[in-house]
Amino acid sequence: MLISYTISNFLSFDSKQTISMVAGAPKKKVDHCVNKGKLKILKFAELYGANASGKSNLIKAVAFFKRVVLEGIRINWSSCYYRGKKENKDKISTFDFEFEIDNKIYTYGFDILLSKNSIKAEWLYELGPDEKDILIFKRVTNGGIKLSKNYFEEDILNRLNIYYSDIKNQDNILFLTLMNTNKDTLYEENANNSVMIFKKIFNWFSNSLVVIFPNMSLDNSKFFISNQKINEINALISKFGTGISECKLVDCPLEELQNKLPPVIFNDLLNQFEQFNASKNKKTNPQVNIRLNNNIYFLGKKDNSYQLKKITFQHRNDDGLYEFDEESDGTQRLFDLIQVLMDDHSEKVYFIDELNRCFHPDLSFEFIKSFFSKTSNSQLVVTTHETRLLDLDLLRRDEIWFCERKNNGPTTVYSLEEFGERFDKKVDKAYLDGRYGGIPNFNNYFA
Repeated sequence: MLISYTISNFLSFDSKQTISMVAGAPKKKVDHCVNKGKLKILKFAELYGANASGKSNLIKAVAFFKRVVLEGIRINWSSCYYRGKKENKDKISTFDFEFEIDNKIYTYGFDILLSKNSIKAEWLYELGPDEKDILIFKRVTNGGIKLSKNYFEEDILNRLNIYYSDIKNQDNILFLTLMNTNKDTLYEENANNSVMIFKKIFNWFSNSLVVIFPNMSLDNSKFFISNQKINEINALISKFGTGISECKLVDCPLEELQNKLPPVIFNDLLNQFEQFNASKNKKTNPQVNIRLNNNIYFLGKKDNSYQLKKITFQHRNDDGLYEFDEESDGTQRLFDLIQVLMDDHSEKVYFIDELNRCFHPDLSFEFIKSFFSKTSNSQLVVTTHETRLLDLDLLRRDEIWFCERKNNGPTTVYSLEEFGERFDKKVDKAYLDGRYGGIPNFNNYFA
């Protein structure tokens, strides 16, 4: 689970700003928290602010962190430092995540000089029971790496030092990334060894951390593998007043997909599916989600023959079947995010930019209520302008955050908890009245 995230000198962020998921003083809505040892971790946080206040930049910072972990520095980020001050071009940018895996808390982060696309430092610590950081490794680019002799066995330490020598003078790749590049044999041979920490941390960023921008969708194919799952989707979608009575998967000829794609792309799609199919257990009959012309197809294979299905919808008091692209933008958006509500057996951390895009205010409200009804320990962090969600009957004070840029300066981030509002306070009205900041200031054009 995510505990906190700190960034500095990135886009509209200058000094270090932190979003914390550690529960504050409120004692109400204890079901919104997950107990992790001495910590109570919140499952939800929402960020408000005027346009250009930095809300989306915070989500972009998370996406940046994840991409650098998974790929290294492969594109040019040289203009992504805070350009409000000339001196920031030559200042270090810091990115740091604190999170929990297997009931242990870790801090992982790196320093980077964005104007040079150059990683300068990297670190991984475990937070001990006495709240003292236990070093696992710390690296300085073009320098050395310090590996904990108390954490790693001697033979593992020797191998890690050899691996590090390969990138000692490289400033475009993290040590964590290196330790998850062509290292399958290492982890197979040391499945119960301390070296597995590199795999666990990498997998948390790769699989558990999910970033969703306004025009992105999640792969929901795993929810269409059985009639039971489809029935759960039907029950959930009908709950939101979309007018849909039933979601169905209908067979369609492979030619329908082929006719919509250039031959080269179609053949490449089949080749990629074959590679995916080969990597899975043959008994699972894997299928892939294909989004094309705003319709959703599922490609699978059975008895060496391709099977293509597509999503259709039936409406109440209507005998017709409708395709995905015929549904409203709000219904499509809801369907794109349905994984957030249905994935009950994971500890994913979802960052969603503009949750309320295309949603009616009541639908946004119901979406959050449905998220809290889940039994999993997944977390959801959203940006939104929807004041309907500024409701202390729905949320805790420590789940509400604001982004503000005064006089077009750097973004500051702060929590409603700092204001100590009563639990019966009409927070939405107070926000629009400017009590908490984070609202736009307008000039009178005609004055």
